[in-house]
Order: sequence, then structure tokens, then C-alpha cells
Amino acid sequence: MKNSAIWILTFIMMVVINMSSVNAADEEKFPTVSIRGEGTIEVAPDRATISISVQTQDKDASRAQVANAKAAQDVINSIVALGVDRKYIHTSDYSFRPTYRQEENRRNEINGYVVNNTVYVVLDNLELVGKVIDASLSNGANNINSLDFGVKDRKKLQDDALILAIRDARQRADLVARELGRTVIGIQDISVNTGSVDMMRANSKAYAMIESADYATPIEAGTLSCSASVNITFILSK
Repeated sequence: MKNSAIWILTFIMMVVINMSSVNAADEEKFPTVSIRGEGTIEVAPDRATISISVQTQDKDASRAQVANAKAAQDVINSIVALGVDRKYIHTSDYSFRPTYRQEENRRNEINGYVVNNTVYVVLDNLELVGKVIDASLSNGANNINSLDFGVKDRKKLQDDALILAIRDARQRADLVARELGRTVIGIQDISVNTGSVDMMRANSKAYAMIESADYATPIEAGTLSCSASVNITFILSK
């Protein structure tokens, strides 16, 4: 990441030097060319986030709550037993609500209670993803809400994509200048779009397959991408 920052800083310093070397009066006399440069980096994800829910229902409020607390604790303990530190496990949502009868003349009557506890698990060891899902479902969880793959160092990925975009713009500018019998002597203007790192999420069909599987859950993380673009107006020699 340090090398990426140094490269970008050096490029910006060159821009400042070049812009100061061509004064405002002379700038109008020099031809310019506006170039869009693009860069995309693809990497394997190194982090996964799983949202797991435990839902219980009972006609008695206390029994519904106690059953949920036990199941949620069993799920957490099973994840910890796989070697996941508790600091990477946290409750993201908890709800307790009554359910009502559906008969036309009895719709205001409570006939039970539903308790839902949603836990987020962050994993830096992707080999544990399938094991965490299996252990959770075997110990009381009844819903996998989401499974997202990402990267820990998003800034480095964005910097690397930006460097590629800058290099792409400069190469295109050199090509244009060379074909016109000129050279790039400075930069008049720059705009940057660093973009964002794409997240990969398993779809709802995949969740259904995970929850109904009676064998070890296979997980393929795939690849993530980050794109950046720049628009640079280069000054060409006469």
C-alpha cells in the first residue's frame, strides 16, 4: 500500500511541476487532448460475513424466549468451537412479537409469540464458511439471511485500480501525441473517480440449498473487482 501511495504522490507532484512550468498565457497556444483512463483490479476475497437467524415460536411468551435464548447460545458456542473468536460474533437484530388468530371475528386475539435473534459472524478464514453454516444449522439456527464476500483492505484495492487508470490515460495520451508528431509536456486538468469495491452475495436460491442440504456445505468465494477512472487533459507540444 505504501508503494501505491508513493506512486500516486509522485504523479501528482509531476502534475504540479508541469502545470507551473506552462504559464496561463502560453497554455492557450498549446494543443490539448482529453483522455479517459480506466483500471480494474480483480482479487480473491479474504473476508466473509454471514447473517444467521434463530427463530422460535410458542403459545407461551416465556417458553418462546427461553427456547430462543438456548438455541442462539448453542449456535454461538458451536461457532466458537470451530476456532472463531467471540469478538467476530455479534447480535445485529433481536425481536419479540405476538402472533394473532386469523379468524374474522378473533383477529385481535393473541395466539402465540415469535422470537427472532440474528447473529453476524465475520470470518477472515474462508475455509470456515461452510463449517460455520453447517454448525449453525445443526445447533438451532433456521435461517441463513445472507452470505457476503469482501476484502479487508479496500483502500489498497482502490489505489491499485486508480494507478492502472492513470497509466492507461497516460499511455493513450502518448499514443495520440506520437501519431500527431508531438509529445506530452504537461497536464491541464484531472478528475478522478475511485469507484467502489464490489461485494459478492450468494442468492436466495443458494440459501435454500444450504438450509436443506444434508451434507457438508461447499462454498466457492469467486472473485471481486474494483474499478477506477480518470479524466485527464494533457498538454501537447506544438
